[in-house]
Amino acid sequence: MNFDLTEDQREIKRTAREFLAARYPLEKVRRIALDGEPDPHWDEIVELGWPGIAEFGIVELAVVAEELGYALAPSPLFSTWAASLLHPGLEGRGTIAMWDEDGPPREDGGRLTGAKIAVPNADAADTIVVTAGDRLFAVAEAQVESARALDATRPLSTVRFDGTPAQELPARPWDPVYVAAAAEAVGVAERVTRMTVDYAKERKQFGRAIGSYQAVSHACAQMYLETEGARSVTYWAAWALDHDPQAARAAACSAKAYASDAAVNVTRRALQLHGGIGFTWEHDLHLFLKRAEASAHAYGDARWHREQLASILL
Repeated sequence: MNFDLTEDQREIKRTAREFLAARYPLEKVRRIALDGEPDPHWDEIVELGWPGIAEFGIVELAVVAEELGYALAPSPLFSTWAASLLHPGLEGRGTIAMWDEDGPPREDGGRLTGAKIAVPNADAADTIVVTAGDRLFAVAEAQVESARALDATRPLSTVRFDGTPAQELPARPWDPVYVAAAAEAVGVAERVTRMTVDYAKERKQFGRAIGSYQAVSHACAQMYLETEGARSVTYWAAWALDHDPQAARAAACSAKAYASDAAVNVTRRALQLHGGIGFTWEHDLHLFLKRAEASAHAYGDARWHREQLASILL
């Protein structure tokens, strides 16, 4: 079985990396995430067809999601993917409201009452997909209040519903959302691994590059190993969603659990290997660390996904 990307998929990857690198250099990411500068690139992203790329396949979605994580793009694209995978008819930008403030929202006659916390990119969403127990609803208007976020590149909000009109949606599997989140985590891990290897080649101690010391080189090798392991299981899961439905659920949970842990482990180890400079606000590493930590808990953390996997296999 060959899990290599096709020529078309490699072209999508190349285009995504070039586009995101040109629009989201890290100094621009800082301005958007930390200084509140608006993101001006949504229309270009729509022209590329990325909001609907899952229609071509989950592997194609994973390819772009990985590059989104590699660039640390402060874009509502990922939140829109998550919403559209559960609500295929979604138009414009979207997001998913998962976490209850005080119990699930109550539905009465097609109207929702309640509140959700930690909703990503709700300020930019045209449609919010709301979980209410085992039910899903699409909401076009709600009261959105800005909330403090660990990851400034992905702003969070509290969303309140007060008899808000809502359209109930048919149940759909969350597996593609898990795989997309895993792919983004792979991109974060890859970028941080490259940053750290480059730093280890340049930083000198006692007249030698620190990468020449075994403690550093072995740590870098472990970062690379975890990143590639996460990439392998993530693309297996993406392939399974496209071609092997019976394995899809187990593969998706495996990918989300492994990739979440890998991104967190890699970014934490990078912080150590960068030494004192890695702990400074001026260095970009903390942005990747916060994305990895926040994303690890989004759409189910590693422990929850391992529990799902165990229930499938046992």
